[in-house]
Amino acid sequence: MSAVDQNHNCDKKSEKDREESMKRLSKRLSYLLRYGAVKEGLEVDDNGYVELENLCGANLLHSHSKAEVLEAIKSSTSYRHTKRYDYRERNEQIYVRAAYLRNFEKSPFHRNTKVKTLFESSMSCILANLDDYDLQDFPDETILRMMIRRLKREKKLTIKALRVLLAPTVTHLDLEGVYLTNNALRLVWTQCPYLRVVSLKDCGYIITDSVLVQFTKNLRHLEKLNLCRCTHLTNKALATLAKNLPQLHTLHMTRVPSLTSKGVLEFLQKSPAIKFLDVYYLRTTPEEHKSLVETAYSKKVTLVLREPLKTWEVEREECDDEEEEEAQVECDDLTHGRDDDDNDNDDGDDEDVEKSSDEDEKILLEGLLNEIWSDQEADEE
Repeated sequence: MSAVDQNHNCDKKSEKDREESMKRLSKRLSYLLRYGAVKEGLEVDDNGYVELENLCGANLLHSHSKAEVLEAIKSSTSYRHTKRYDYRERNEQIYVRAAYLRNFEKSPFHRNTKVKTLFESSMSCILANLDDYDLQDFPDETILRMMIRRLKREKKLTIKALRVLLAPTVTHLDLEGVYLTNNALRLVWTQCPYLRVVSLKDCGYIITDSVLVQFTKNLRHLEKLNLCRCTHLTNKALATLAKNLPQLHTLHMTRVPSLTSKGVLEFLQKSPAIKFLDVYYLRTTPEEHKSLVETAYSKKVTLVLREPLKTWEVEREECDDEEEEEAQVECDDLTHGRDDDDNDNDDGDDEDVEKSSDEDEKILLEGLLNEIWSDQEADEE
């Protein structure tokens, strides 16, 4: 092999190594700034900001320079072309945070030790022996939700566990990605009659139009609902929501291929309290798109809807599909086997504090960040 070929191969390898390094950095930043900062010993202020110097000192980032970390934070964007991270200067120091989906885990240990806290030891014991407990009169919703979240992360959230943990005090419930049965759903509405916020995102074939009728008839207090990727739903589901949920003000329903612009338009017109509607991937013609935007504007509804496309590129949408789940994948890659304790600092973004009332008055198109689902944001409201 000639010297020129050797140099060429070396350059290619070097470029590949740089790409892999930046990919690892992206995943680690996502984990630290969304979930793991507290657990990894970093100081986080009330608004979710971490000092850049402190962040760069984390063990996970030891192989990356401060310049690399800051550049990744400034340049990283989501599949909707919105910034993943915020940064600002205070007292000549740079502070950074995730723009959304902040849900910090508490450290299970006493500060600067490997001794588990009494709370951690107690929760682990209860979760290991759930059959011995009756929590129907337990008054602390936050702790119940932490237990549900941990079992969900560990893929141990069974119908037996739900029968113990679902109690009337629970008003916010995240079942995203959980394998549900009809009996499990029945437990939800019978044991948690005062639910206000529910995520059924990506819950598979069980979420159908007929199931949603029963679900909403028995949970009339629902205000926020996430039905993203519930691919068996149709326009009938929208009609059901408008009829049965008079207090529903936030609905996420993207990646539901059977929805049509006509069904969404009727929902906007008939839903009495709706203020935020995410149907980003809805396919529309220019005329349909204009009609939806004008209707949303007239009703002061924040609408997340992409521009109409002339040609539908299936490969592009599949790529977007993968990126939409990137946050969860990043966290799973880095925290496999970790417990999921929630900071629940209520819930500070919607999904947190970064949305202003002015934004709620606007019509959001492709370039504007939509409200991201999370327990944090729901509580904060």
